Amino acid sequence: MTEPATEPVQRPARIKVLFVLEGLYGRGAERVTLGLISRLDPRQFEPSIWILRSEDALRGELPPGVPVTVALGPGQRIRHAVTRVPATLLAAARQADVIVGAVELMPTYFAGLASLLTGKPAVAWVRNDLSHTFSEQPAWHRILSRLIYARLPRLVFVSQGTRETLGALQPLQPERLSVVYNPIDLERIRAYREHPLPEWATFMKTRPTVLGLGRLTEQKGFDTLIRAHAQLVKQGVAHDLIIAGEGEQQAALERLIEELGVQGSVHLPGYLPNPYPLLRAASAFALSSRWEGLGGVIVEAMACGTPVVATDCPSGPGEILEGGWSGLLVPVDDVQALAEALRQVLIQPAVRQHFAALGLRRAEAFAPAVSVPQWEVVLREVAEQAPSGQGRKVKAQAAL
Repeated sequence: MTEPATEPVQRPARIKVLFVLEGLYGRGAERVTLGLISRLDPRQFEPSIWILRSEDALRGELPPGVPVTVALGPGQRIRHAVTRVPATLLAAARQADVIVGAVELMPTYFAGLASLLTGKPAVAWVRNDLSHTFSEQPAWHRILSRLIYARLPRLVFVSQGTRETLGALQPLQPERLSVVYNPIDLERIRAYREHPLPEWATFMKTRPTVLGLGRLTEQKGFDTLIRAHAQLVKQGVAHDLIIAGEGEQQAALERLIEELGVQGSVHLPGYLPNPYPLLRAASAFALSSRWEGLGGVIVEAMACGTPVVATDCPSGPGEILEGGWSGLLVPVDDVQALAEALRQVLIQPAVRQHFAALGLRRAEAFAPAVSVPQWEVVLREVAEQAPSGQGRKVKAQAAL
């Protein structure tokens, strides 16, 4: 007896997700985006990337097999490619089911424009306290952001604080707002922290050292950190301070170091592609920011087993450190409080060990295994809400 023929099971199409970035800069936002892309379930998602400018700092970290469209060539500006920029963006958007503006402002504006012109739903990834961001930008950013953010089907915030800030600035529908902590690549950090210290930093093996990381900008408050360091030195607490990063405030910070007479104990090595050996060797990590979005570098420090002293700035550090349970929190721009907290960590081994242990535990809450599935839920939900039958396709896939 002939067996009845069975029809092959048709696998539903994967959800195509276009991530929109300004460039592959060597910043945390771009690195976290690439980390998310590389971890999306390949059975369910098909990511691609559109980049405005050809910046290659993170080119070597691109996930293999992910198509990348670059709108502008080296040295080009938008006015040099008035037709190419929208043409490449819309071509990429038409192939997508969901568009993600992976950083606030320009990438999200491009994602919103592509969504408007193609009918594909877009998601805004909000990483910073936009009240401060808008204060540093021309007034038209507030107007344009109101037009774009309010019409997007979903906004994903990196912290409760960033969600509350934008909610106070703009009328947003709560059901469209999600909070997903950045996925921090703990395995990568653990591997890279085992690399040897740079030759110039080998003094960290024998001298207590406080480490700060980030762009040398007003936001990061490194002037406060240098003043706290100088105060401790004056009190006889021997230690060094390293502030690794580049930015427009470098000359001003160098003048401050000279004015305070701490040239021999403060080091400004510039940008470090692998800061993790220094994080591991540091006696304390200090975040002196005046504002943040999340402050993911705190998680990186904790993953290296380093106790954290951070300003309780808006927003992020207080959430990460659980209100001061997993690290020491101090008021913003309070030199005395920052110096006293660092003093506790530097001179009391029990305090260092206490917060190092709690930090290692807390860092696990930011592992990709926690946050990537939350992002996948967001992308599926947004795709389900899309017109043209996309929702039915995704629901069928989720049922498998």
